[in-house]
Amino acid sequence: MKVLIAMDSFKGSVSSLEAGKAVSQGLSKSGLSSHTEIVPVADGGEGTVEAFLYKTDGKTMIKKVTGPLGKEVYVKYGIYKETAYIEVAETSGITLVNKEELDPFKATTYGLGELIESLMNSGYRRFIIGLGGSATNDAGIGMLRALGYRFMTENGSFIDENICELSNLTKIDDSKVSNQLKECQFIIASDVNNPLVGKNGATAVFGPQKGLKKSDVNTLDKLIEKFGVMSSSYLNNDFMMTAGAGAAGGLGFAFMSYLNAELFSGFDLLAKEKNIINKVKKADMVITGEGRLDAQSVMGKVPSALAELTKQSNKPLLAICGSVSDDAGQCNEHGIDAFFPIIRQIADEETILSKSNTLVSLEQAAEQLGRFYQAIKNK
Repeated sequence: MKVLIAMDSFKGSVSSLEAGKAVSQGLSKSGLSSHTEIVPVADGGEGTVEAFLYKTDGKTMIKKVTGPLGKEVYVKYGIYKETAYIEVAETSGITLVNKEELDPFKATTYGLGELIESLMNSGYRRFIIGLGGSATNDAGIGMLRALGYRFMTENGSFIDENICELSNLTKIDDSKVSNQLKECQFIIASDVNNPLVGKNGATAVFGPQKGLKKSDVNTLDKLIEKFGVMSSSYLNNDFMMTAGAGAAGGLGFAFMSYLNAELFSGFDLLAKEKNIINKVKKADMVITGEGRLDAQSVMGKVPSALAELTKQSNKPLLAICGSVSDDAGQCNEHGIDAFFPIIRQIADEETILSKSNTLVSLEQAAEQLGRFYQAIKNK
């Protein structure tokens, strides 16, 4: 039996590759006669770089940049051939900020721009950037500033990290932007289809998750709207209501409008580059999983994207997940044949989410799954 293991990361606990190895070890312990192939997957968030570089001679590099709240952070990024792979979660990620310090009015994407600028100056011209997991809602202004764009008020002063100053925005200047930027190709990966502004926009939908008070949602949304309108007029384009413009707090808008980026589903982009479709066709069974399975998992997340591929090839898809919500049954209606939560004991959240516990629990769940298949096979 050929088993394809395509686990998403369990955020804050284990990476996609680590989860896949644990599941493979569990199947091996079960006595199930199988050949397993592990393929790390991601949807544009945590683990995107690892998934793209897996089984290549690409390199993971480290650089110091400005973090989401202005403090310097060390970030990992990938290099393979002529392409640089970046995760916004590394440069401007929500995991870099203490919960009590989350503040979309202050959080910046400046460090992302610094990293792009540095790589561009090193000769790289093709970028694949995963937009998931950001702490920001600055519509990419920080990134654009680091790349040389200047946003100015009527009296000629520059708007920096204070998003509230956008109410005084009257001029956009690109005289300091390097000509090299026009030579670059940006491919952005995201599982978010939200527009920049409005009731389904970046601020309204994701702002509260990033520390934004409900009473401030409309205020920040209007500020971002002003930036969007002025940018569209200045650039003679309009991506404000384009699906994905609201990804990563509006970074999708900045990439598409200022940097002529192409936006793809994170999983679809990875599936194409890693030929996952053919791997599914060759498998007898596919196992996926993520930290929490719920109704949202059928909306562009890794499990639902894999479900589309497995159904095309008429292959069973099983999900091993950290926990499941009451509405997770909807996943069965969208191609996941069965799912199995791994929590086996009553314990505090820290223990349950720890790396060691997650790996053991994944292995144990996979072993029991293998034993079940073996029992059926032997009847």
